[in-house]
Amino acid sequence: MMRFFISLCLFLNIVSALELNTIHSIMQQNIHKSLHILQTSKENTEVIAQKIFSMFDNIFDWELMAKLALSQSYNSLLPEDQKLFTQVFENNIKQSFTDKLRLYKNQALEILEGKLVQPNRYHLTTSLIIDGKINYIIFKFYPNEKQDWKIYDVDVLGISIIQTYRSQLADILKQYDFATLIQKLQSEITLDTK
Repeated sequence: MMRFFISLCLFLNIVSALELNTIHSIMQQNIHKSLHILQTSKENTEVIAQKIFSMFDNIFDWELMAKLALSQSYNSLLPEDQKLFTQVFENNIKQSFTDKLRLYKNQALEILEGKLVQPNRYHLTTSLIIDGKINYIIFKFYPNEKQDWKIYDVDVLGISIIQTYRSQLADILKQYDFATLIQKLQSEITLDTK
């Protein structure tokens, strides 16, 4: 079930950039649109996922997320390898989401509150009720150089997606080279927070 929570979080996005004062309302609006697609579409999982990605692909800062996930190793890469890693990392998250869509069973995701925790950090807390139990998901936003607020991490039940990936990727890099890491991201790794 944890995989479903994480996957659900990752697709929630909006087409245009967010301003700080609109994060709450626009995210709520788009969460409802996304859940409606999941509840009413008769298409296969891949098509549903692509619809969601095409609607909601601009608010996650994939480059920053990739950089944070790979940590210090990211800066040691050549620019073309950084670009490759970012793309493969994004694809891995999207594939993980697509694989977990079948776990969706008409759960409702509701926004509870948004809070500016630092001048350049905003946390949007949401709840997802599964089997009568409330589960909390926190979307973490920051403003980029254009002052567009973007998601750089998501906490699911207190577990950071970025920290989870960072741990998994660091373990791989202790044993293998960058090319093997890319191969594993393309074929084997799925986000697992157990």
